[in-house]
Amino acid sequence: MMKDYFGREHYYLRLLTDILVLSLSFYLTSVVSNRNSFIHDREVFVLLVIVWYFSSKIIHVYDDFRTLKFIDEFLLLVPVIAIQALVIILFLFFLNDRDNARRFVGEYCGMLFLFLAIKKYLLKKFFQFLRKKGRNTRNLLIVGSSEMGISFFDFVKNNTQFGYNPVGFIDETKSVYLNGLYKGNFEEVDKIIVENGIDEIVVAMPQFNKQQLDKIIAAGERNAIRTRIIPDYFRFSSNKFKMGMFGNFPMITVRDEPLNQLHWRLIKRTIDLVFSLLLSVFIFSWLFPIIAILIRLESKGSIFFIQERWGRNKEIIRCLKFRTMYSESKVIVDGKFQQTTENDPRITKIGRFLRKTNLDELPQFLNVIGGSMSVVGPRPHAVQHNIESQALINNYALRNWVKPGVTGWAQVNGLRGETKDFSLMRKRVVFDIWYIENWTPWLDFKIVIMTVYNMFRGEDMAY
Repeated sequence: MMKDYFGREHYYLRLLTDILVLSLSFYLTSVVSNRNSFIHDREVFVLLVIVWYFSSKIIHVYDDFRTLKFIDEFLLLVPVIAIQALVIILFLFFLNDRDNARRFVGEYCGMLFLFLAIKKYLLKKFFQFLRKKGRNTRNLLIVGSSEMGISFFDFVKNNTQFGYNPVGFIDETKSVYLNGLYKGNFEEVDKIIVENGIDEIVVAMPQFNKQQLDKIIAAGERNAIRTRIIPDYFRFSSNKFKMGMFGNFPMITVRDEPLNQLHWRLIKRTIDLVFSLLLSVFIFSWLFPIIAILIRLESKGSIFFIQERWGRNKEIIRCLKFRTMYSESKVIVDGKFQQTTENDPRITKIGRFLRKTNLDELPQFLNVIGGSMSVVGPRPHAVQHNIESQALINNYALRNWVKPGVTGWAQVNGLRGETKDFSLMRKRVVFDIWYIENWTPWLDFKIVIMTVYNMFRGEDMAY
């Protein structure tokens, strides 16, 4: 097996190649922007390299290479390149150098972004190719064969692009459902590590036994391999805790979401308004009439479909969409909400296209301007659908802590459309809660970019 580059060697390899790309971009920009009179090339170049090194560490550009999707790595380029642009602008400002300055900044950042995106894509594909050949992988030993351990094993096994090979489990007792993946008990951990060429250990026990945990960590250190622990947050279905004081009593808040604070809600609302108004002026002003005409040409009825849905704190909102079904189609039959299915006869031809490209959701930006929705958030469901789901899914009501969104974290990760399998609905709720607990303006920006990307790529579950 090829020696893995996940350690310091891999980090410095990626850093060095990015700096080489930066150097190439800087040189080409200096040539094509006709800045022959610029006498501080060397100083600004050295400054850009230093700034790249520190900004990339702060933004974690080189962390978790194995577990990042390409779109995540791609989006990480935006802030570091923005910092590069800011550094050049400030440098030229203080030197009072205006010789093709704006052109230089634009061309440098454009070339750097393009070259880095290509380089990262090719590098990602190269390592995926190696891993398909069984090379550049790390053998993973999972401690604990509970539901948590099994779920982690399945995730790693089904995502080979991350470059991990889960070889099996160790636990106190052998379980028949492990199908030959049981490697032994805690007393045999050193032997198991050596015989299976283990590179990393992941502890996934629902309840930690201090003696067992100490034994696992000690064995890892004896064999110079890394040990990671999955905290037992599954008991609370939360991964965000807040420690505080209530008088003289220390108190842990099991869930603490950023948008519970007024200043973050104001920031999100401001971004929603600016973004929606810009879209309305520059895109919706001409796109809405075209879609409206196409809808009316195919079938009679209203241009819009208006449905009552739950907003923040279960407030009833009137959610707008372009009509994608025939006017006489029924959404609720015998008191039950009828989800859209593949090849649903209720959907018009133009409606099928609008759903596939998510264009049917565009009128919801009017809801955003009105304040009942946000650009990004958990997708709003029909009232009847909510009532049915919250009775069957734990924590379902937590989705209503924030405003619903035109797009959401669950949707950009493929969890949309019909949910015959209720486990998919539960998974969608897990993604929505994760978004609520981990919200940042940057996460919203990332979701918007992923939504646009999915619109052009098309989605299998969009029907």
